[in-house]
Amino acid sequence: MRLVLLSLAAMLVAAPSGYATTPGPGSVPGPGPDAARLEADFLAFDPGYVEARRKRTDATRTLAATLIRGERKGRVNTCAHQILFEVISLIPTSADFERIDERIAALQAAMTAPQDDRPDADGLWGSCFNQWYLKLYATYDRLSTQGAPPTEPQPLPAFLEPVATPEKLRRRLEALAVSDVRTTGLDHGREYNETLSVLIRMLVHGRPQNYSPDPALRQALLDIVAQQQDPATGFWGQQYRQEDGFRFGGDLSTTFHVISYLRGEVPNWPRIIETTLAVRDYDYPQGWRWRGRYWNHMSMDVVTIFQYAWPHATADQRARMTTEIEAMLAWCLTESLQADGSFEPSLADGSSQDSQYYGASFLARIGYFDPARRFWTDREFPEAAEVRERILKYVRAQVGTGSSAGYSGVFEALGASPTP
Repeated sequence: MRLVLLSLAAMLVAAPSGYATTPGPGSVPGPGPDAARLEADFLAFDPGYVEARRKRTDATRTLAATLIRGERKGRVNTCAHQILFEVISLIPTSADFERIDERIAALQAAMTAPQDDRPDADGLWGSCFNQWYLKLYATYDRLSTQGAPPTEPQPLPAFLEPVATPEKLRRRLEALAVSDVRTTGLDHGREYNETLSVLIRMLVHGRPQNYSPDPALRQALLDIVAQQQDPATGFWGQQYRQEDGFRFGGDLSTTFHVISYLRGEVPNWPRIIETTLAVRDYDYPQGWRWRGRYWNHMSMDVVTIFQYAWPHATADQRARMTTEIEAMLAWCLTESLQADGSFEPSLADGSSQDSQYYGASFLARIGYFDPARRFWTDREFPEAAEVRERILKYVRAQVGTGSSAGYSGVFEALGASPTP
């Protein structure tokens, strides 16, 4: 399963994320110091929060290293991997350490007794997850890999019952859009992002099983998405209730998901463009960087936003976007891409497979290999064919090894098959 919001390693080292006061016109969310402000909110909820989080993070790193070593040797343990992902989703977003400890204990047990995933009575996969949104994402991912969808429209599945009416949908998304960390010890940002991204694909586009939702439910989701866009920045993200009022946490990943899955049919493009350009030097989740460096994952997200933004952009904005794509491309080819066709693993990537996927996808989405996708320039890249073959040679060499799982996205991005 590929959960694109965040990787295993990124979640294990991430501090709580928060942002500056709701911006005025022409401004963007502030970086840096508001992560400390959000941590202060967690400390207000639990004075022992920082030390308690550190202990669980250290314990989880040890278990993760053991699990990943086994996976590299070809040992499949789907249940343990799901629980690990849930643990590292909880650590930066929750001060419910009793719940985290229960999940860590479940992870330890699952590592000694490997289990496969299986659906429940309602058709939800992700059997070793406890949280509905993670089960929902796992289910979408599983159904997406089960061949061609049915030719006849399908009714909404039973597992969508929690959001099956406009009223239920609105209640859930409105609750997830606001985090009151000082009172609840919970940051809903990750759950909001993942829930919204899956529901847009299922309810708006009827994916992955040719679903046919009630038009009122589809319209309700579109209305909610429009209402939850921040007018000052054009971004989507969390509203954090803090001591001195609400603060908006503009999230590049959530914004990318909304724009991508609505295929660019979103309002307020002038603000989206300016905010995306303005957060270039900020670290994830607000900006493009990971610890001050480019990151192919975020580069892929940014150029996807740029592609949809292009018809709405001024000449000056297009020129600035072109300059930024050139810079991301230069970094990708000279620092990230290695001589053997691999991409240098990033701490923020959960695996070498993810590193390959994000690097190849960034290059594919800017049209590096295909002039028809080169929306931002007329420049030629005569070396592109050789680079593509180098990447494919590396990935094909991994097929059949213990680390081969997850490379299908690379072949899809490059329009190639696992065999030459």
